[in-house]
This record gives sequence, structure tokens and C-alpha cells, in this order.
Amino acid sequence: MSENKTFKRWIVVVGAVIIQLALGTIYTWGVMTIFVSPYIGLPRELTVFVFGVGLLAFGLTMIFAGQLQQRIGPLKATILGGIILAIGVMSSAAMTTLIGLVITYGLLFGIGIGICYVCPIATAQKWYPDKKGLISGIAVAGFGAGAFIFNYVISALAVLSIPLMFIILGVIYLVMILGGAFTLKLPPAGYRPPGWTPPPPTAGVSSGMDLTRNETVKTKAFWLLWLMFTLSAISGLLVIGSFAAFAKLTDSYGSPLYIISGTDFVLLGGIAALFNGLGRIAWGKIADMTSYKKTMLMMFTIQGVLMIVYFFTNMSIPAFMALTCLIYFCFGGNFSLFPTATTDLFGLKNIGANYGVVFSAYGIAGFIGATMVPTFYAFFGSYLFLFVTMGIMSFASTALTLIIKPPKPKTPVK
Repeated sequence: MSENKTFKRWIVVVGAVIIQLALGTIYTWGVMTIFVSPYIGLPRELTVFVFGVGLLAFGLTMIFAGQLQQRIGPLKATILGGIILAIGVMSSAAMTTLIGLVITYGLLFGIGIGICYVCPIATAQKWYPDKKGLISGIAVAGFGAGAFIFNYVISALAVLSIPLMFIILGVIYLVMILGGAFTLKLPPAGYRPPGWTPPPPTAGVSSGMDLTRNETVKTKAFWLLWLMFTLSAISGLLVIGSFAAFAKLTDSYGSPLYIISGTDFVLLGGIAALFNGLGRIAWGKIADMTSYKKTMLMMFTIQGVLMIVYFFTNMSIPAFMALTCLIYFCFGGNFSLFPTATTDLFGLKNIGANYGVVFSAYGIAGFIGATMVPTFYAFFGSYLFLFVTMGIMSFASTALTLIIKPPKPKTPVK
């Protein structure tokens, strides 16, 4: 292979990160709603549905986006998704009602993200079959870090004008996505990196087969993987959606219950976003060194312990900040480990279509995690019970990891 082709491998990764930086701005809603809620005259408790619908649209669109990019190619699919996303963001400038924003910054924005998201991951994995976990982690690290960068951009633009903020953001996102899209060139058929030989299938981990999407969804392994993703993602998303509300709990006189109410939440949100991005790279690298299965066992178990202990950080700001960042770190690992697991279980050839349907689990988890925290807390009346329940769900993912096995071929693999 020529040096030019080796260099092109890295161009794909750079393009993937640029695209994901724009897509990850969906996580800026926590900052954006500070400015948008008073602009449309609604409490933040209601505007959270914009975020929830966006995540749901994102996850459900992925079911079809994987096959779309396989049919028309990652370049065209990313351009299409970028245009839909930009239309949603820019048209939000004209919206002054919750329903309007749910349609534009929720539904359209989420659909655009869903179409774009799988394209750089699938393309980068095909260029790097030798480093699936690490490259998946790097490719989606931008998604975790995008909120860190754009939280400050949004804060600066919102002071000028809310409509102008949406228009400028839409233009920026479109330029980033289109710029990254033109790097998404597929490798030649049968491509292998120089000096790399595909390892034989590992018993209990990989299948050595290339399953189509229709074949994949008929396997027990798919449904176990889907449930593992749902349970783990809900745990992380509930913390993302509730850590500030937990810290700011007050008594009947309106006085803060906990010392952690004095936390600098802008600083914490920024640091946690970086840990989210770092977790995607670190857990992916660990998976390459061991296996996705061993890494998931480790990550889900650590996340479960953190969730159960989390409530007891309420009297220490450093401990509260540290555990919040560590939970974000584990949460980020989902987005490098599940593409790697999908590849090992169902093959690299149809990774876009297969991971698209696996990722629908995140759409369900995202909607629940973003919108149901107040309902959950009101029903049980305790954040302790909420966090312990999430810890148990993380341990459930650990248990499912122990029993998941690759699908068996119907005929012997030659």
C-alpha cells in the first residue's frame, strides 16, 4: 500500500471527528434551554421534551440510516443528513412555541443526526479493521466533546439574539458536516492494512460471519446486545439529565439540602463532556487489547458501583464532580464498544446497517433518560432509589454480557 493511501486512512478519521463535533451539539440543550426557555416563555421542565424528541428521532432514524448509507454511499448520506439537520436548526429561529421547537430542533435535528452518525463510524471501521475499538472511539469522541466547545459558542451567541443564534449555528454545523463528508471515501473491496492478517474468530466473542441486517435481527445475540445498550445508556443518561437537579434539591423552606448545590455547573458540564469523549477512546483501546466482552464486563460493573455510590457524594463537591465525570467516562464507552461488538458478532461488511438497528436502543434510552427523570423522582420520592435502580440496571448489563454468544453459522464456514 502506498503512503498516500495510508494517509487517507487518517483523513477519514479527521473527517469523522469533525462531523461528530457538529452532531454532538445535541448535548448542548442543557445550556441552550437557559436562554430559549424564557424566550418562548416556558419552564425548562417542559422544554426538555425538545431534547427528548431529538434523541428519540436520532435513535430511530439510525434503524434506516445504516442501510441508506450502504445503498447511496457515506458521502451522499452525510450530505443529506447535514442538510436536514441545518434546516432544522436554522428554521428554529422562527419558532416561538414549544411545538415548533419540538419539530425543528427536536425532530428535524434528530433525523439529521441519525442519518449522519453511522456514516463516519462505518467508513472508519472499514479502513481500520485492525483497530476497530480505538478507531470507533476516536470517530465518536467528537460527539462527546462537541458540547464542550459549543456550550461556550451558544452562550456568546444567545446574548446577541436567539433567532440569530440558531441561524449562525445552522450554518456552522452544515459547513462542518459537509467538510467532513468529503473525506468519507470507502476503501477498495477486500482492503487490508499492510502487514495485517485477520485473526481467526474468537470462541464466545466473534462469529467470523457477515450477516445482513435481516439475519442479524433474528439472532439471540442481537436482542441481548440491544438490551445491554438500552440498560447501560439509560443509566448514564439519567445522570446526565439529573445531576444538577439532584445537587440543587431544596427543603420546604427553599434552602439547599446539600453542599453540592454550590457546584460550578458550567465548569462541571465542560469537564464531564471531555471525560465523555475520553471514555470513548479509552474503552475502545482497551477492547482492542482484550476484547469487547471483557471490556464491557469491566465498564458495566464499574458504572454500576459508581451509580450506587453516587447519592452519597452529596456532602462533598470534589467527590460529586469526580464521580459525575467518571460516570460520563463510562457512558462514553458505550459508543465505541457497541460498534466493536456489532462488528465482531455480525461482521464488518454490513456494519452500517447492523449498527444502525443496534443503535435504536439508544433512541429508546435517550427519550426515557431525558424526559422521565422528574416522573421517576416524583413516583419514588428519592434520588437514592433512582441511582440505586440505575446501578442495578448497569449490573444487569454485566450479567447479559456473560451470557451473550456469537450466532452460529447455519452451514460450516469455509
